Order: sequence, then structure tokens, then C-alpha cells
Amino acid sequence: MPDTTSRPAQAALRSPRLGQDGRPVRTLRRDASRNREKALCAARRLFAERGGELTMEEVAVAAGIGKGTLYRGFPSRAALAHAVLDDLARDVQRDLLRGLGVAEHGPLAVLERLLGRLHAFTAGNLDLFCVAHQDDGQYRLSPAYLWQRQAVAGLLAAAAQAGECPAVDLDAVPDAVLALLAPDLIRHQREVMGVADEDAARLVVRMLHGALA
Repeated sequence: MPDTTSRPAQAALRSPRLGQDGRPVRTLRRDASRNREKALCAARRLFAERGGELTMEEVAVAAGIGKGTLYRGFPSRAALAHAVLDDLARDVQRDLLRGLGVAEHGPLAVLERLLGRLHAFTAGNLDLFCVAHQDDGQYRLSPAYLWQRQAVAGLLAAAAQAGECPAVDLDAVPDAVLALLAPDLIRHQREVMGVADEDAARLVVRMLHGALA
């Protein structure tokens, strides 16, 4: 099926591969790259099986690498969780580029669909996100978050250019919108307030329109 996502939406949804400092990832040596992939595969499997209840030592054993090797690549559980989320986000990004927008949909409609997908992505990987968010705010420099922020900002700019909404502060509004996708909020809505994930996702879209009014 041909990709009919509008060009502004395509540009907003693409991003370079970024590291923990927000800069492009450098090429790793072959052995370091193999160890990284082993660690990520093991961590992804263990997070899926056990949620956030796992140790770095268990990941190292499952990956068949030394604990020191694991810590050289990932200095904390949060850093490891960020890296797993980066890989998962790449899969989501490819899916979004293939299926989010069609020619008759403007940037604002694409943004609404994006937020719905991102809410589902966070809700479906909630334990992993909660571990990643244990790093005292550094998650906002993680590749997964930076891609989300870039996509939201780009689509808001494209929507304003298309006359679908007023221009907004692109330094502040994307973070405010993404705050509605915070894993601790989703967990509170689900486990304490009894709000279904689908209803919470619709609330995010309503809050977006409120911010743009």
C-alpha cells in the first residue's frame, strides 16, 4: 500500500537515531554492537515477562555477557529501559509512517491519531516506561521522548500553517501535551481511578483541542 501521509506529517514523524544525550548515536565496534544487541534482546524479553521487577545482574546472565560489559553500555536500569523503548519506538514510528495519515487528512487529524497510538504504546509498555522514568527527569532527553516531542511539535506547526489551529508556543505546548501520556498518570487513571485506557486516550485528544482553543 503506498504511503500517502502528507509531506509535513512525514517530516514531523521522522527523526535521526539519537543517544541518551540527544545527539546522533555513534557507530559502535562490532563486538560492542553485538553485546549491545544481546543486552537489548534479553532486557526486552525480561521486561515483557516480568515487568519492572528485574535486576541488571539478571539481564547480564540472560544476555550471556559480563555485568561490567552491561554497565559500560547501560549505567542504570533506567538507561537500559530507555534503550529498549528506543527500539520499540522505532517499530512504532515505522507503523505510524505507513498508516497514520492519508491524503485527505490534515496535520491536526494526524496528530490526534498519533496521540492515540502513543497512549496505547505507553499503556502497553507501562512497567518499562515507569522504570525509564526513575531517572529524575532524564527521560526527556531519551530518544523515544525526543522523537515524540519532535513529532508533536512538527504536526502542530504544520496544522497552524494549514490554518487548522492557531500558532502555539512550540517550546512549551508539546511537553504539556506529552505530560498527559506520563506513565504514572496512566497508571493512576487505570489502577486508582478505574478509567479505561481507551477513555483516557480520548481525554488526551480533548485536552489537546482545549489547549488549541
